[in-house]
Amino acid sequence: MSGWDIRPQGVQGVLKTAGETAGGIEKQATAFGEHLKSAATSAGTVAADGAEGADNGGLVALALSQFAEHAVKDIKFVAARAGKSLTGAVEATTAYLDGDLTMAAQAQREALGAPDIDPEKPGVQEG
Repeated sequence: MSGWDIRPQGVQGVLKTAGETAGGIEKQATAFGEHLKSAATSAGTVAADGAEGADNGGLVALALSQFAEHAVKDIKFVAARAGKSLTGAVEATTAYLDGDLTMAAQAQREALGAPDIDPEKPGVQEG
């Protein structure tokens, strides 16, 4: 007997909450991108003569762009990891339940089978 004791209703509740939270990652990632873009646009540029210009990106915009490139990879990884974790939890719970059903069916077949009234069968040597 294993030490597992999975309650499918509890797993379902946790998966629902985790799924809703993971779904929020996409919204947050979109907002993140919009805020970075706004910050880069608002930063403006510094020209060689010290005058500010808004037509070209400056050092801050460049730095934000490079930061975004790396951050987007991390955000995508977190979202993918969350998805795989949720899928794995569903698959593990399903396998656990299938195993319970298989064991229950086997126990029922054994219980409904004809009893062995002659435990000493020919050809079996004690010993």
